[in-house]
Amino acid sequence: MRRHRSRKIDNVAESILKEVLLEMIKDGKICGFIHSQRQDDYDKKGIDFMLFLNNDLLLPIQVKTHSRNRKRCLERHNRLHPLIKFVLFIKIGFYNRRPETASHYIEKEIENFIKQSLSR
Repeated sequence: MRRHRSRKIDNVAESILKEVLLEMIKDGKICGFIHSQRQDDYDKKGIDFMLFLNNDLLLPIQVKTHSRNRKRCLERHNRLHPLIKFVLFIKIGFYNRRPETASHYIEKEIENFIKQSLSR
């Protein structure tokens, strides 16, 4: 039962990110993205979204809901998917209370991921 609830929450977090990414496309900040489906090849590799950047590079992102066990969650993710370095935590409650502020924060996190990926 708990696992089913967790998947529902993860789907909400992914939907929130999808909305932000669509806005980033409109603003010309990214070219596009692929949203993995449950248990497809990307999902099995720990990728929820594959972003197409303006410089023809790709950026894989894993989306997690924000929890008190963030450190443990990151450790588990890194153990299972060591190649996927960009993990985005989304606070669903904060988004529900202040969607514009939360969307802006998420967009800034994505922009930071892009900068980090270019500096590697």
